[in-house]
Amino acid sequence: MSSLSPAVYVEAFHSADTPMLVFDLNFLVRDVNRAGQAFTGYTRDELVDEPVSVIAGNDDVVDEIVETLIRGEPWQGEFALQTKSGTRVYGRGSTAPIVVDGKTKGYVAIFVDTTKQRRYASTSRVLSRLLRHDLRNELNILYGYIDRAAASADDTEVLEALEQARAQVMQVVGRADRVRKLRDLLEQSYDAESDPVRLAEVLEERVKAVQKQFPDADISLGPVPGVRVYADDLLPAALDALLENAVVHNDKAVAEVEVDVIDRQTDVIIRICDNGPGVPYEQRDLIFGREDTDVVHHGTGIGLFLVDNIVDNYDGAVWVEENDPEGAVFAVRLQHASEAVIGQDAAGSCDDD
Repeated sequence: MSSLSPAVYVEAFHSADTPMLVFDLNFLVRDVNRAGQAFTGYTRDELVDEPVSVIAGNDDVVDEIVETLIRGEPWQGEFALQTKSGTRVYGRGSTAPIVVDGKTKGYVAIFVDTTKQRRYASTSRVLSRLLRHDLRNELNILYGYIDRAAASADDTEVLEALEQARAQVMQVVGRADRVRKLRDLLEQSYDAESDPVRLAEVLEERVKAVQKQFPDADISLGPVPGVRVYADDLLPAALDALLENAVVHNDKAVAEVEVDVIDRQTDVIIRICDNGPGVPYEQRDLIFGREDTDVVHHGTGIGLFLVDNIVDNYDGAVWVEENDPEGAVFAVRLQHASEAVIGQDAAGSCDDD
């Protein structure tokens, strides 16, 4: 018999960093720990006395779980869960009867989130397929240029063909290196936990790095609110991709990129504004690979596809708008990780000086 008091077990339940819920014999929620509240988005008062179906993402699996538990057996397997915001998350669930003095008093459920791993694995598969597809096609083009050069005499046409071949080689090498880098980031982040991130530090660091990479561009960062946002180690890669996109695909003599942040109390909007050609309305989903991942092989798609997946894993959003008077605005919404303010709040827009 344990010498620990019941209060110790209650505190252990509520302190565990894995989402846990307790149900009664009618499968109504009787308790949920703090991790479960944070994970589902519901407060304890909102969940208690509610049926398990309120958070179920798959009714067939719920029926299987109920039938297994009624037989007095534990259940474990893949499970989908619906959060308060309507987001569907995936993971491995484990449920078991709570037996006291030989009688079942209720049921306990534990949920391990694997949503990020599923999404990153899916993204990695797409990137791998794109690498193989693009590399094959662009090497075919390269061989064509080389054949032309070999078959030509020593004249300007040969020189032009060789120059094209050289440019194509650099494009293939650069794209292959980029895809490998992105895949490495994804694989390294399979087990990464989303933690509070100081937004100002990350933005300042990435703007400086991209400005150094593109010294001829004019990249500026406005005031950044001193808040923490919900993110992980992939946030810098997402910001780099957006900043690089604003420079590389700019058609002006000098690429001008302005970055600002709007604090909306519960979340922030990061706006990356450029003076480039803009993005036609009908392409604003396509460039992120949302409607057809095959379009990702066009230029910017790989980076923007990655950005969309990274931000989605933070329960955030990314979209593109028109800039005034010209260009595009890539906007990223990230949630506040806490109410704590690190420094002096400040916010503006691309048009505010």
